[in-house]
Amino acid sequence: MEKEKAIALNNEGAKHFLNQEFDKAAACYDKAYELDPKNTSILNNMGLYFHQQKDYDKAVAFFEKAIKITLKPHFLVNLGNVLSMKGEYALAWNQFSKASEVFPEHQNARISLAKLATHIEELDKAVQLWQVIINEYPTDENKIQLGRVFMKMKHWEKAIHILSSMDSNSWSGEIWFLAGQCEFHLKNYGLAVKSFKSALAEAPDNTSFRHYLAMTYLAIGNVVEGLDHLLKNARLDPENPAILTDVAVVYLSQGEVETAANWLDKALALAPDFEKALHYKSQMKQINPRHQVQN
Repeated sequence: MEKEKAIALNNEGAKHFLNQEFDKAAACYDKAYELDPKNTSILNNMGLYFHQQKDYDKAVAFFEKAIKITLKPHFLVNLGNVLSMKGEYALAWNQFSKASEVFPEHQNARISLAKLATHIEELDKAVQLWQVIINEYPTDENKIQLGRVFMKMKHWEKAIHILSSMDSNSWSGEIWFLAGQCEFHLKNYGLAVKSFKSALAEAPDNTSFRHYLAMTYLAIGNVVEGLDHLLKNARLDPENPAILTDVAVVYLSQGEVETAANWLDKALALAPDFEKALHYKSQMKQINPRHQVQN
């Protein structure tokens, strides 16, 4: 009876956890654990709870307890994820590797390895891992991850090639944005503009998408369009000093020193130590001595 009650409490806790009712989930898990401390599902769920709460040491302890009782691939992956959050990457790598070797059919273990390789900048290894995964599971998400690795390596043509292997009719704003960055760095500015516009069609308030579109227009000398998009960003996020500074830089490049100074003042009012704004404020001082850096 106690074990059955523990299972019921564990299931109830899992429902609370999925609904982000974490206090209620913890209460259920605690009661379940008291009734059946060797139930690996309860131990795993408690590990997930403490991971979510950022109490990583407790999470590790519960995952290790579960693994000692029953070796399951998702227990190893969950332990690896917590160790990664602690910055213990070598130990995390060992857990993901063990899961991949003992349970070769477990896709998440290999994906976790590939993501960790990307995170720790083992990019050649990450490429190898993602390519093996894609050969077996050619999903769009896996292709996006490989594309991102190629972009980290500045292999823009390889990145756009893997992205182009996906059906463009189903591209999200994020994929158009990635493709646009590749085209931008390859100096295919017309394709970059098309990609960033397609990204914005999916998410018109995304300031990162609009920033890159503005930079592309500026790269081809279309200052009017570039500045227009930067000003739209400033309206969307008026308390972002980086955006305000970008506007200032364009005005400064056009010789509109007073207007540029006003935008830099707005940026520095929000973030007095913002280096890019301070740099251009210093540059303006050389152009016009009236514009002194405010202490």
